[in-house]
Parts: sequence; C-alpha cells; structure tokens
Amino acid sequence: MVFAANTADAVAAAGGLIYDSVRAGWHVDIYVESAGDERALQILGVCGRVIPDAFDVEPLWPDAVYLDAEVYERHRQVRRMVAESVRRQHADIAVWQHDPQAKPAAGPGVEHRLSAAARAFKFHAMKAAGLTPQLAVVEPFRAR
Repeated sequence: MVFAANTADAVAAAGGLIYDSVRAGWHVDIYVESAGDERALQILGVCGRVIPDAFDVEPLWPDAVYLDAEVYERHRQVRRMVAESVRRQHADIAVWQHDPQAKPAAGPGVEHRLSAAARAFKFHAMKAAGLTPQLAVVEPFRAR
C-alpha cells in the first residue's frame, strides 16, 4: 500500500518499488490526495485512488505501507490505517520525505534497489507524470 500527495509524488519517490512489487506478484494499492492523470501509474502496472474517509480492508491488511511523511501528518485516517496495519499484520512501514529541512522520520534508513526493468519503467512513468527523469539505482525510505 502506498500513500502519496499525487501521482507524480508516488512515481518519483516509489515508482521503482511499485513496479518491482507488481512484477513480483504483489497486489499494490496506491492512494493519493488528489486524482490526476493515471498514465504514469498505469505504466507501473497500478491504478490510483483518492484517499477515502475510512478504510475497509478486512480481512486483507497490507504487509507493507510506504508513504509520504506529509500525507501521514495531514490525514488522520492514514495514521489510523498505518497503526492498525502494524497492530494486526505487523506490517512493514517506510516513509519518504521531500523537505530536507524537516525533522527526519523516525527509524533507520531503508533502500529499495531498483531492477533494470524498474528503472526503465520508472523513467517512462516520470515522463508521463511531467517530471524530469532523474533515476537513481535506489529509492531511499525511513523505516517507522
């Protein structure tokens, strides 16, 4: 499960992870604050949904949640979902941050090393999202 401000945010911060997870057979839900052009997410093999007022995931709680630190702070229902995912499923939680001046998210650094295919698909997804593709070999997160 991924929570982001918008499609471009999800693609830029976690596009490689999203692609690699889908390719490995995982079901990946993407939630964004505002709906937008879905092409970038479709390139990665997923669809986005607007963050709902409440989540109904019984009985399939996520095994992992990746999210924008600011989205976590802005949405009580996201904070509840994260807390319940940890309590019920012992889900892995990882956060990305855009503001280098912000207090770092708690926890050790975690990196996802992108496959060659993920780098290629993320490149095209970033272009579709209107971003300048700047691809790193890893995507950095902070464990929570």
